[in-house]
Amino acid sequence: MKAAFGLVLGLAFLAGCVGGGSGGPTLRVLDGTFALAAPRGFCPDPAQLRERDETAFALYGTCQGIEGRGPAPLAPAVLTAAVAREAGALDAGDFAALADHLGSVAGKAALARGDGAANAEVLSLERDANLILVHVRDRDTIDLSEDYWRAVFVQSGALVTLTASGTAQAALAPDTGKALLLAFVRAVRAANPAAAEDIPEAESAARPGLFKHLLKVNNSGVDEAIAEDG
Repeated sequence: MKAAFGLVLGLAFLAGCVGGGSGGPTLRVLDGTFALAAPRGFCPDPAQLRERDETAFALYGTCQGIEGRGPAPLAPAVLTAAVAREAGALDAGDFAALADHLGSVAGKAALARGDGAANAEVLSLERDANLILVHVRDRDTIDLSEDYWRAVFVQSGALVTLTASGTAQAALAPDTGKALLLAFVRAVRAANPAAAEDIPEAESAARPGLFKHLLKVNNSGVDEAIAEDG
């Protein structure tokens, strides 16, 4: 299982886009075994779809901005998704450990868009049996707003991290950012069948190190996308 979280973060171009619902196209990634879907009004940027080994990354903007048409979203934003398959049966101890880890210096470094933890601050963190929701303020940014929201959960045996961020010109209000991220979580869950390992149960030894690479892949993908667009 550790191999799923120790993947090289360089990602190759991914095709595999098929028509979907009101949230834009559904992306079939990881050899077609996992579906990514976004909230209404958001579509994937085809230039930023990447897959390598066991990890996939996608970046979403508004459908109106990317395709020139489509319904208006809840709010203009940049969304990202990173998925690592074969997460295995993560348990409640793993999620508790990750929640604790995110508040540490090492955890904030993983949440930071740049290098190190000095500019990253965890403003709030909520979790249940299979969802961690964290509101982060990261001052090391130019194109995106300082505040962003991240969700971590297991779906269909894969570990998923999703983010929602405003832009430097249009930050998201706290309630809006959280609502948008939860809509993203619901869209991904609805697009994939549930699996028994999606609901952590028994406690076991803490393993926060298993998560650090996937937590970082969202940030790496966004940095790469911005560099390419610039």
